[in-house]
Amino acid sequence: MTWNDGEYMDLAWDDSPDAFYIKGHVSNEEGLLILQEQGVIGDRTIGQAKQIYGRWSMEPGDDDNHHVLREYNNPGRGRFKITEFGVGIFSK
Repeated sequence: MTWNDGEYMDLAWDDSPDAFYIKGHVSNEEGLLILQEQGVIGDRTIGQAKQIYGRWSMEPGDDDNHHVLREYNNPGRGRFKITEFGVGIFSK
C-alpha cells in the first residue's frame, strides 16, 4: 500500500467511512478537489482538512492479519504525513 503525496488513499472499510485520507499534507481546497475528482464526496458532510500523521499497524483478523492505519498528531518513527477529512458525525 503505497501512495504518492497528494494522492487519495482508497482504504477498505467494514461500513461507510469515518474519514477520507490523502497522502501528505495538503490544504483544505486542494484536498476537496482531490476528493471531488475521486467521486467520494457525494452528498456527505465533509469536515475541514486536518494535517496529521499515520502509521500502519498489523492486527489479527478473522482469516489473516490485516493493516490498520493509526493516526497521530505529531511526527514520529515510522509515521508519515496524511491529511484527514472527517465524514458525517466525524466532520467536526
